[in-house]
Amino acid sequence: MRLSPIIAAACALLSKHVGADQSEEETVDLTIVELAQSDPDNFSILLSLVDEAGLAETLSSEGPFTLFAPTNDAFDEIPDEIISFWREDGDALKNVLMYHVLNGAISSTDLVDGGDYKSLEGSDLHVHDMGGVPEIGNEALDYFVNILLADVTASNGVIHVIEEVLITEDILELLEELSFDDEEESFDNEEQFFDDETGDLTILQLGQADPDNFSILLSLVDEAGLAEALSSEGPF
Repeated sequence: MRLSPIIAAACALLSKHVGADQSEEETVDLTIVELAQSDPDNFSILLSLVDEAGLAETLSSEGPFTLFAPTNDAFDEIPDEIISFWREDGDALKNVLMYHVLNGAISSTDLVDGGDYKSLEGSDLHVHDMGGVPEIGNEALDYFVNILLADVTASNGVIHVIEEVLITEDILELLEELSFDDEEESFDNEEQFFDDETGDLTILQLGQADPDNFSILLSLVDEAGLAEALSSEGPF
């Protein structure tokens, strides 16, 4: 994963705005949204979803906010069906994104091990400190994600880059539902292999009833001299 663009942007902006007589804690001139826009290779998906959810104006306002920003790679791990559902359901998309945002500019050093932080969505984000490396996530689901790059300072808050999309109970339920639907669809496709009732047909006749799928198998069975065997009483 390339994080160099946002690192370069952060360093360049800090070097530009933090002079010899200035504190290194002085914020840069770009908002959270503008800073993410400086690295489309990593944050174009996040930005497009933020825009669709109508949150760009909020994250460009005075704030301050803390954004746990999933990369494009993180969103690529989410099934397309989930992304499509979010895009179609504005409230669901907005809730997912607001689960990644806290009120206030909270640096990584302020993330206390075992602490709970109320997201704009309303649910808590729980901090789990793994030997000095904070993870953020959902304690009830025992689901935590790593912070890849912490404390990217914006004029209206701070960005922490995370390696996965944060999951709530609602998102997990949706993932499970889609997984179940996929299994049902797969089962339905298996039933469509055979249009005829199967009770009176032999194994060989069933294969012959669906040449689109089994013509190669049937030819190999015939060449091997097994057609008569697979037409016999069996059972096989």
